[in-house]
Amino acid sequence: MAAEPASTPLPSQVTAAQLIGELSRLVRQLPCPHCGEGAAPDVARTPSQSLVPAAREPYDDAAPPDPLDEIDDEERWLWRLVEEAERVSAAAPPGPDPRQVALAEQRCQEAYDAEQKVHARIQATQAALAQPSSWLRPRHRAALVRHLREDRAAAVLTAIQRGRIEEIRGRLRDVAARRAAYLAAHRTTLEAGRNASGELIRVLDDLIDRYSRMPQPPAWFRFGLDFPPEPGTRREWLQHAREAMTERRRAALHRLVL
Repeated sequence: MAAEPASTPLPSQVTAAQLIGELSRLVRQLPCPHCGEGAAPDVARTPSQSLVPAAREPYDDAAPPDPLDEIDDEERWLWRLVEEAERVSAAAPPGPDPRQVALAEQRCQEAYDAEQKVHARIQATQAALAQPSSWLRPRHRAALVRHLREDRAAAVLTAIQRGRIEEIRGRLRDVAARRAAYLAAHRTTLEAGRNASGELIRVLDDLIDRYSRMPQPPAWFRFGLDFPPEPGTRREWLQHAREAMTERRRAALHRLVL
């Protein structure tokens, strides 16, 4: 008996992988697109010729991490103290303008001195009018009475002005007192922030010194900070470098690690 031919799979039974394999076989059987003869030779791809790189394949131009950019736990703790002190200080009630406080104190003292002078003139005029001899000079006594009337009116005005100035001074003192009370309540946090800031200045100065001693400092240090500084500008350059390093370290603190 003759052997039965192999059954051909129905289209509904062909899987996607089988269909792709069949298409690849047909493409390999086509003539060469260059010479028109024979089948197109298979191109063997090496692993370096992969069309799509792996998702986690590192980029060749990625710079290696700088060890000096790493922030240890102690420095992180110092930055946290500084940031907490800054947050507390920013939430403090606003204080009065020192110039306004000084001006209010000066005007209050001037008003008090003027009031005292008016009262002194009133007492002197009253003492002169109380003397019996004042009746012997009617014109002089009339002038004293007129001056006494004017001084009493001036005393009322100076008292009103002094009261207004004292009210302004009192409001300024209240504002200053509220701020002082808030700062006193958070004194520990603010002092810790100031101490941490002093420690961080030493940390930044040490980093700046280590970068400056490198045979080839990084580009952001050389070109971003114009290193080395010009003669006679060392102090200004150091302050600018501290500010730049502060921004750089703080940005690294809050950068998400993926």
